[in-house]
Amino acid sequence: MKNLFTIASIIFCINLYSQERYVDLDGQKFRIKEFGKGEMTVIFENGMSDSLEVWGSIPDSVASFARVFLYDRADIGKSDTSHLERTIPNMIYELREVLKQEDIKPPYVLVGHSFGSLITRYFSSQYPNEVKGLLLLDPCPESYWEEMSEQDLKEYIEGGNEWYRTKFQKKYRKEWYQFMPNIKYMTNLNIPLDLPVIMVSATAWNWYDYQKKIIIGFKNARHILLEGEHHIFKNHPSLIVEYIKELTIE
Repeated sequence: MKNLFTIASIIFCINLYSQERYVDLDGQKFRIKEFGKGEMTVIFENGMSDSLEVWGSIPDSVASFARVFLYDRADIGKSDTSHLERTIPNMIYELREVLKQEDIKPPYVLVGHSFGSLITRYFSSQYPNEVKGLLLLDPCPESYWEEMSEQDLKEYIEGGNEWYRTKFQKKYRKEWYQFMPNIKYMTNLNIPLDLPVIMVSATAWNWYDYQKKIIIGFKNARHILLEGEHHIFKNHPSLIVEYIKELTIE
């Protein structure tokens, strides 16, 4: 009977603190989840066209030691169709407006996967005083595309267009169509070089040598190679939680 009461209490707490809700910005709704407690807020930035469900149980584990914030960007998951062009500055504007409306104040630890890492890096450059740490999970390395020949880049884009056309609904494709122009925002980022950064490379796409260029000059950066798929956090959820915890107590 005691065990049943304990389970019921846990379920109640999870429901109480992790209910999804919607934030309205000028008539556009964003789905968010915010739960957990602590002085630090861990913001999860999903990869391209991924909804917040992609993180599985990781946010629930993080909520045991920090406040957690997840959301669907415009056009993704249960959020509304975008009103603004899908540039990284516009995405950060929307994110900050949601955080402001929900009174979710810094400091933040930013967790970005793939395309989400571009957003978290740009955020850190624009608002360095608000960010306490960065976890980059198999991040998009801009040098990978910058070093392509014109022909290779053309073929890459054509292949991506075909992939998104056949695999995704129309609204989910907008981030891809804006992806190459968004790469330019990674030039001359002004991220403090003493910011703690943990970067995890997956073996699946063999981006390691390109990704290591992201943290050149950083004094408190670690680069870790893990066996697994591009969504590397699905292969090593416990490790990812430990990396996040490390950044929250730096």
